[in-house]
Amino acid sequence: MENLASGDRRPARAPLSETPAFLISVGLCVICIGYWLLLTKVYHFTNAQAAELAIYVLSAIAISGAALVLYATRRPRREKRKVHPPLVMSPARDEKTVAKAWDEAAVVLGYDIHGEPWLWPDQVRVMQGIVLGMTGSGKTTLLKNIIIQDLMRRRDRRKTVTRSQW
Repeated sequence: MENLASGDRRPARAPLSETPAFLISVGLCVICIGYWLLLTKVYHFTNAQAAELAIYVLSAIAISGAALVLYATRRPRREKRKVHPPLVMSPARDEKTVAKAWDEAAVVLGYDIHGEPWLWPDQVRVMQGIVLGMTGSGKTTLLKNIIIQDLMRRRDRRKTVTRSQW
């Protein structure tokens, strides 16, 4: 029994000559033959020169394509890592992030694996909080950093008040 669609005399599957993969491969063959004829007949390249040029062009396309794929998938690849390397933040960027957090009435607790800051708004800070962790995990350092940011923010507010009075 033939595999026919209901009421049609045509098979349910398209023939191979109508599939997109076949049409793309035929198109690529036509482009390659045209390239070869153009280089050898019009520009009088030898076959070895035409092949070498084709390898250079294909390498350039493959390298730039791979670079674009790596750039586009950098976030998911970074998230899938089992061990995350330490994030190094430049002092200038850190100062800008802290200043922006202070404008939003918050402190910076740290940065995630993508380099985006974790902010702790003052509205949440007035509620009770608890810092838990193993020995050496950074509880004291976290508290010291929060206290330092609070003191620095208070000092900066005083400077802006005294400057505006002049």
